Amino acid sequence: MRYFVNLWKWISRQEHLYFLFALSFVIPNLFFLVTEPMSILVGLASLFLPLACWLAVLLLVKKPGIVVWCLFPKVILDGGQLVLLYLFGESVIAVDMFLNLTSSNASEASELLANILLVIVFVFFSYTLPTLWLATHSVRMKDKLSPSFRKKWIKRSAGIFFVGVLLCFFTPLQDQQIRLKKDIYPLNALYNLYFAINKAERSRNYSKTSSHFSFQATKKVSPNCEREIYVLVVGETSRAMEWSLYGYERKTTPRMENREGLVYFKDAITQSNNTHKSVPIILSAASAENYDILYEEKGIVTAFKEAGFRTVVIANQKLTTSMIGEFYREADTFIDMNTIRTKTGKLSLHDGMVLPFLQKELERTEENLFVVIHTYGSHFNYHERYPTDFSRYKPDKADGIRISFKNELRNAYDNTILYTDYVLGEMIDMLAKTNACSSLLYLSDHGEDIFDDKRERYLHASPIPTYYQLHIPYVIWFSEAYRKSYPGKYETALGHQEVPVSSNSVFYTMLDLGGIETPLSNDTWALTSPDYTIRERMYLDDHDDPIPFWKVGLKKEDFIMLDKWNISYNKE
Repeated sequence: MRYFVNLWKWISRQEHLYFLFALSFVIPNLFFLVTEPMSILVGLASLFLPLACWLAVLLLVKKPGIVVWCLFPKVILDGGQLVLLYLFGESVIAVDMFLNLTSSNASEASELLANILLVIVFVFFSYTLPTLWLATHSVRMKDKLSPSFRKKWIKRSAGIFFVGVLLCFFTPLQDQQIRLKKDIYPLNALYNLYFAINKAERSRNYSKTSSHFSFQATKKVSPNCEREIYVLVVGETSRAMEWSLYGYERKTTPRMENREGLVYFKDAITQSNNTHKSVPIILSAASAENYDILYEEKGIVTAFKEAGFRTVVIANQKLTTSMIGEFYREADTFIDMNTIRTKTGKLSLHDGMVLPFLQKELERTEENLFVVIHTYGSHFNYHERYPTDFSRYKPDKADGIRISFKNELRNAYDNTILYTDYVLGEMIDMLAKTNACSSLLYLSDHGEDIFDDKRERYLHASPIPTYYQLHIPYVIWFSEAYRKSYPGKYETALGHQEVPVSSNSVFYTMLDLGGIETPLSNDTWALTSPDYTIRERMYLDDHDDPIPFWKVGLKKEDFIMLDKWNISYNKE
């Protein structure tokens, strides 16, 4: 009891609360000293500069709690930053994280929040609530900061700021230049928010900025087939290392392994670990190297439409508010499975629900057909992504996102791969029965962390990716009729199974598969062309700059896995 009495007396002085508030405001900065790859000088500068600013700002009034309440958004931002540090172990709140707030649907968000609720509650009660309670206590106290105290600490805060500035000038001595908008919190978080708002605005203006664009696409080859059908399947959160087709010990892809005419690319890397960036790259001529053209050009659906194909999109994710939705709405028919979820009251539909719609479109007309199918795949919460008949690996129900449930999470995840294999097998069977010249290309938008190593990382979309988020499955199936009509394309694809591949090859490969020619065609990117050229593979960073994927901040554990799975990168 005496301890609490003494503690109450201690926090009943404004001077003590002043220091507590200054410390609480730099708690994220203290974490960044440990988690970020900064030199000592950059780290100290990134701590001293904001600390000096908060020490000065808290002196604006005689009761520092008033300043804390005025900076309420900053307290909330800090709480969110601490939650993300727990999830990913590093990095400031990224641009992509702000954008994910608008591109994720309610069911996705509720699934994730429900499973990290304990973390959110812990941060709220250990940081956010105590800070705000102490601020209220400061406001209600009669005690005030004395003029002499304020005068003394304004001088000291200026001195600390001067030391921070001095450190900035010396950072090049350790071969690292400090960057205000990237290295100093919360400036970097606020810059990322600004960047995200600007990017969202560009997406909203897409219909205007791309309105006059045309691929000038034509069908350059007419095979000995009465009909051609091409299907692009965009997978979700599937990692190649979990496919038995790629060597995984569990039999997760039996139908793909026994499929005649199937080619799989062993060394495939995504250009982004975020759906709202990786999928537009798949659906357009944009890539990490020229991402800005995304807002000026249309997508692959329009290219096939201009070439005379009937175009259909079947999406099992709510993507109508993102650039992905803009591309999908270009189709002759856009089937949004979310409307079915709304009518039935279900939070999500299994991907097998798209099969009747695909069958209907195949039978609807004898026209040449191009179909894009966007699946829910292996997106968390895993055990909700497949029917009970596919619950082969058990137990597969986890009570939360914790390493203690790793076995259940991995079992459920492997069941999602097994179900993906089934759905793809059914699609291929449908195409084979048409006797058309047909082909199906499948790849995942990105992978996933599932407590794979000592870092205990989980989920995807982290500012710094891992091997597990980068290595994706990438397969192309060629029908018998297609192989007879275009034997060279099938054989060429087989010859490229071992070469380094990136997700930005899809657009050009699909055009080449369909025999479509446009001024944007580039056979050096098409996996079915003998002109395909191996390049250094790039990754689209948080500020949409291209970086070699192996330079994005991968750790020792990632390079071990890259070598294990024979993923090519510059080892010099």
